[in-house]
Amino acid sequence: MKSKCVPSICRQHGTLFALLALLLFLGVLAGPARAEIVTLNANDNGKQVQLTVGDQLIVRLPTISPRYGWRPTQAYPGQLTVTGTNILPGIESGVPGAPATFEIRFMAIGPGGLDLALVSARPGTGYSSLGGYFHAYVTIDKPGVAKNVNITEYGNHSRVTVNQDDQLLIRLDNTVGSGYTWEVMPLTNDVVKAIASSSQTVLKKPRKKAKQGSPDDVTFQFQAMHPGQTTLRFLYRNATDNEAPPRRDFELQVEVPKPPK
Repeated sequence: MKSKCVPSICRQHGTLFALLALLLFLGVLAGPARAEIVTLNANDNGKQVQLTVGDQLIVRLPTISPRYGWRPTQAYPGQLTVTGTNILPGIESGVPGAPATFEIRFMAIGPGGLDLALVSARPGTGYSSLGGYFHAYVTIDKPGVAKNVNITEYGNHSRVTVNQDDQLLIRLDNTVGSGYTWEVMPLTNDVVKAIASSSQTVLKKPRKKAKQGSPDDVTFQFQAMHPGQTTLRFLYRNATDNEAPPRRDFELQVEVPKPPK
């Protein structure tokens, strides 16, 4: 005896099976999530780049000869690693008339934020207004993981995007015995907050007693608290003369996006 199907129930089952089949089909088409590839050239000097762990970053810069290339000014352990280099036609650098292009490839391996600085392999071998120096600010996200974002004075008058709970460390150049100190201007909102009290906001790296006139980095530490935008501003003032104009300043635009729902 054949089983009978109630029409309304059969229609519901048919709709459900069709939906499941569609989802399976779309899943097959989509496949596993792929890493993004971000490419920069000479026209992107000073740009901010947002990556996710596993993404690739390709930088293509002009050079006068395939013999000379570009190299990072420092290593970025746990965040960014070099995976290879290549020589391409000069047009790939974004600079018309460049003899050749030096390509350097990176992979994002861990969360954080860093100043990516590249210099030409030999002084004076840069080809274009880069002057042998290229800079980009890179932030690397990992879902559900807060990161430490490090900014140096190379990032002056730039913008950075950080997520809620990320820590933002701003390292500024100072000179031992100069009589000048960095002063942070009052915050205008609660988008970020200083981690320590005002007397402890400036943190110095442990090192041997520095000589007069030697460089002495100073670090200001903040945490991203609420979505929004704010400006962090610092003045390099004479510590004994409040009326004297600041010798220089540092300014950073900070954006904290709303977390995904």
